[in-house]
Amino acid sequence: MFAIVEIYGKQYKVAKGDTLLVDSKIDIEVGKTLKFDNVIAVSNKDTNIFNPKELDTYKVSVKVLEHKRANKVTVIKKKRRKGYQRKNGHRQDLTMLEIQSITGSKAKKAVAKTTKVAAPKKKPAAKKKVAEKKK
Repeated sequence: MFAIVEIYGKQYKVAKGDTLLVDSKIDIEVGKTLKFDNVIAVSNKDTNIFNPKELDTYKVSVKVLEHKRANKVTVIKKKRRKGYQRKNGHRQDLTMLEIQSITGSKAKKAVAKTTKVAAPKKKPAAKKKVAEKKK
């Protein structure tokens, strides 16, 4: 069984036991678990679920393994013969996640449905036009 989950604006295909490197730092301590409920699709051996009403019940449980930073990316800007040079660097914060489980439960149906018969709507009376005679 696998699911497609949206985590911080990006979509990831996950299955139980997978490790996942997310491009943002999640402010949760290492070893803690959290649940993502923004599931986009779920697939089993026989069935694929894409209906948003059914996907509302699915959650993906993950455990935070570590926080780290990516390698440095150097950005250099230069304009020839103008004396303009800029050098800048960036290191992206990363979070390593382990997928614990993908769970979903059947939505409970409403037990009692009330049936009300609506009264027929009255149509407004037609307005009579008064013709003015010109002399």
